[in-house]
Parts: sequence; C-alpha cells; structure tokens
Amino acid sequence: MARRLVFESALERWTVALALGLALSADLLLLLGLAGLLRPLPVLLVAVGVQVLGFFAERVKQGPQGQQRQQGRDFSVSGVPAVPEVPAFGWSWGIAIAALAPFVLLALYPPTAFDATLYHLPFARAFVESGGVPYVLDRRVPVFPQANEVLFAALMLFGRDVANHGLQLLMTLATAALAFLWTRRAWPGQRWAGWLAAAIFLGNPIVAFLAGTAYIEAGLTLFVTTSLYALVRFFVGAGLVPALYETRPAPTRAGTSPAPTKAEGERRLWLALSALFAATACDVKYLGLFFLGIAGLAVLLAGGKSRPAASRLKDAILFTAVALALLAPWYLRIYAFNGNPLFPYAPGLFGHSAWNPAHIPEQQQSGGEHLVRWLRLPWDLVFERQSYNFEPPFSPVYLAAVPLLIYGALRDRRVRLACLLAGLYALVFTFLPPDPRYLMPVLPLASLAAAGSAAIAWSRWRSRAAVAALCVLCFLPGWLYAGYKIRRNGPLPVSAAEREAYLARELPVYPAIAHLNRTRGRHYTLWALHAENMAYFADGRYLGDWFGPAGFESVLRGLRGPGDLHNRLRRLGVDHLLVTTRLRGLPFPEDGPKAGEFRRWFEPVYADPAARVYALR
Repeated sequence: MARRLVFESALERWTVALALGLALSADLLLLLGLAGLLRPLPVLLVAVGVQVLGFFAERVKQGPQGQQRQQGRDFSVSGVPAVPEVPAFGWSWGIAIAALAPFVLLALYPPTAFDATLYHLPFARAFVESGGVPYVLDRRVPVFPQANEVLFAALMLFGRDVANHGLQLLMTLATAALAFLWTRRAWPGQRWAGWLAAAIFLGNPIVAFLAGTAYIEAGLTLFVTTSLYALVRFFVGAGLVPALYETRPAPTRAGTSPAPTKAEGERRLWLALSALFAATACDVKYLGLFFLGIAGLAVLLAGGKSRPAASRLKDAILFTAVALALLAPWYLRIYAFNGNPLFPYAPGLFGHSAWNPAHIPEQQQSGGEHLVRWLRLPWDLVFERQSYNFEPPFSPVYLAAVPLLIYGALRDRRVRLACLLAGLYALVFTFLPPDPRYLMPVLPLASLAAAGSAAIAWSRWRSRAAVAALCVLCFLPGWLYAGYKIRRNGPLPVSAAEREAYLARELPVYPAIAHLNRTRGRHYTLWALHAENMAYFADGRYLGDWFGPAGFESVLRGLRGPGDLHNRLRRLGVDHLLVTTRLRGLPFPEDGPKAGEFRRWFEPVYADPAARVYALR
C-alpha cells in the first residue's frame, strides 16, 4: 500500500487514470496487432480483463483505512489537507456542460479534415481490415508512430468513424481539466485561475477544430501535458524546486514525522508516470521526442549541487527505463520496416527513400528570420493565417496577454518556467513546416502562464461576477468558432443518404469515388491525381500522392504521351485513373482536337464538374 498513488481530488484521479488507460490501451492494442489479433473478440476480452483487474485492485485499495480515507474525502498528498471537491462556482458545472454542447455537436459530423482522410483514418482502417499493424505501402508514409491510430482502429472495430472524433474530444476535455487542476494548485490563493486557464485553452478556435476531427494533436497534447504534470508532482514529492506548483507544508503531530518510505514510493510512481506519458506522446507523434528530452534532462539536473549525484542518476535511470519500455515496441517496429526509427525523416543518417520529404523545395531562412518569425507568432497565428495553411486561428487572448505575461514572468518563477518551456518549443516550431497544429502541445502551458499572470496581477480580486465574465470572454473565441462551423456545415447528417450528401458537398471529388464504390465495389485500383485526401473513402486500392513509388512526380516525370502513362499505371496494377478538373496535372489534353490519342488508352466512365474517371483500356 505504501507505493500507492494518492490524488488531490477526484477530478485529478479521473484525469490521470483516463490518460493512463489510453496510453496502456494503445500499447496492448499494438501487441495484439503484432500478433495478428486486432479483432473484435480479442480486443473485447482484453478490455474486459483490464476492467476486472482494475475492479479488484480498487477493492484491495479500499481496505479499512482506504474506506476511511474515502469517507473523509481525503485525497491529500504527503499529508497536505485535501482540497474540498466543491468547485469555485458550484452552479457553473451545468453552464459548463451547456457551453460545451457546440464542441460535442461539431464532433458528430462525418470526417472531412484533410490529413484525417489522407492517412490517419486510412491507417486505422488498414489495421481493422488486416487484424494487424501492417506496413501500409499506399499511403503518404507507410509507417509512423501510430498510438493514436491504433486507438482509432479499436473504436472502428465496434462503431463508425465518427466515434474517433469523440475520442479526440474526450482527450481535449481531459487536457482542459489538467490545465484547471495545475493552475488551481499553483496559485491556491486565487483558485479562480484554474477556471481561467481551462477557458483560455478551450477558447482557441484551433482547439475546437481539432477536438472534432480525426487528427492526433489532441492525443499528443494530452500525453505531453500529463507527463509534465506528473513530473511536477514528482518534484514536489522529492522536495525539489516546486516549479509550476505550490504546496503548503504537511502538518504533523508532535513527536511524529512523515513516513519516508511512503513518500519515496509515491514520488517514484509519479516519475514513472511522467516517463510513461512522455513516451506515449512520442508514440503518437515524433514531436513528443522534444518533451521527452526536456523531461529527462530536468530529472537529471533538478536540484543541482544541493541534490546528491547518485540520487539524480537513480531517478534518471528509472525515467529512462520506463520510457524505453514504452518506446521500444513502436520504434523497433518502424526500424524493422525501414532501418530508420525516425522514418521518413533524417535521411542523411539512415538513408533516403521514396517517401523522404527532402525533395520539396523550402525557402532557407537565416537565424534572424527565425527569430522574427518567433516574435511574430502571437500576431501571425491570429491575423496572418495565410502564412500557416489557413488553419483555424489561435485565441487572440494570448496576443492581448503579452504585457500581462511579461509582468507575471518578472514577478513569479512559475510563470517564467512555463513561458520558458513554451517559448523554447515555439522557437523550435519556426524550423518546422508552417503548420499551427504543431504548437498544440504547449497551449495548456501558455494558458497556465496567462491565467497565473492574471492571478498575480489581480491577487485580491474576489468578485465572482467579474471572474465569470473574464472566463466567458476567454472561452468565447472557441465557442463562436464551433458555432460558426456548425452553421457552415448545416444540419447534422443522421442517415446514410444525408451522410452521402454532406460528404459530396464538403468534398467535391467524393461523388467520383462513390461512383466507383457502387459500380466496382472493392475490385478496382485507382490512381488519383491531386486528390490524395480521398484515400479513406475508396473501397478499392487507392494510389496517388506526392510521395512514394506511385507519387505524382514518379509517374508523370518525362511522359512521352498517353500510351506511356497507360503503361506506367499498368505496371503499378492500376485499372482506373481519376483527374481533378480544378488542378489539372496531365502534360497532354484529355479532350479537344487531340483527344483521340488519349481515348485510345483511357475510356471515360464518370465525369462531373469536379473530377473525371477513366478506365484503362
């Protein structure tokens, strides 16, 4: 019992348990997939087994002392009195549920997001269809860290693809709960700051968007945040610098002292959890490696000379061992397929392949240009969206809070550390492709820093109405964006016919794919030009992307005519060709005076204003 975790609140217990369950489920599903057992019955048996073990483990914990602790609502840490479970605004729970309704509704629409239908959902479908975790040769990348996709596959075994949106929404809400808990405990004198941090995070339009799509950033953000949160709990238990956290001295009775064995066991559990969550973030996306490195370095250096080197080394070894145990199955799988554990990146170290993105020309930037881009981020992510793929904007609250953040960083070490980590990652972001989704993992930290700065600046603020108004104001951008998307999407499709109509409206090329599905079933191999995001909807084999052996450049380079194209596609096993009308890419005409030669090799089978489909003769 001494090594058992003790949580500060029921919400903390629920959030950490949820993240832990998702992390371990992804690893168990991978093992089932490696054994070719990613099927409904084995997955269901594993799920039931986990629930039974959890039930009996909970009963063991609920001995006489455990029951007494539960009855007394004692979720304390190291003797710190428990925080009452009455929220700062008791009546606000109902309002919060109502406020989240647009987020829930947005998650119920069929998937249309570009990368979701390009490879995230196709990966999951390939896992479901094969019962394993294969090398998916036809996708933009055949293999990746796929912890989130294997969770998608488990849901698709028992439900529709929309269920994956629900998983992302659940992960987003769990991250908001962590921001709430972390900020509330960091500034216990201004408990309203927790509500403000959660409101700022959920008030990002990009958070609202990603919470309702089958992307993987919500999972990455949850595991990064949980890892950092658990690391802070470890630091507190070890008596190190409280870094982003504040506790009161544990009261003891006269003549007694805290039990060191229990405290030691508990803090090491938090350290192990931090490593587990950081490694799971890496299993979701390569960007997690940044946070794994930062957390490992913090464990090794925390305390400095005031902490024995042997103790720091012992903790670092534990952190590394747990992380490697969680990383090994995923990254050894990637290495086994390609000889490159970071595939398709780092080709200079591990060798080039047809999937390396290195051939895409990118404008080289000097160090000064990266610095300017870094300083402009708060402005550009709101008002210069054309520089970032026109993705949904970030909340303008961060831009407005810059003076407040500077004030908070000058006054409080916790704000400084949060800003330092978020700022360092944002600087690394300027060297990555300009996709704002890559910044998602530090939004909870940025929200904590902004809310903490407000708590410092208005430390004597006690007006509940004013606090509620501020929270609503910060939450409003995300809420309005969700409402805007719902209005733009139209009525929620609830029948198969309505789903088809919705997809045809949102994805103009979809009717062409649906025609092939109706007429050919699964018995076709299609090469599509400039319609790579339609891969998920094709029942047959789907080829055509910027990378890989069937990439656009590989097929079209040096074509001598329609006959040459026909032969190249035949060698790939293709029997149908799709060409979009919006982005013409063939180096010879499909119609007009010279159309005769093209029609000798390709027979028209479908045409609409968005796409044309040809059968290879």
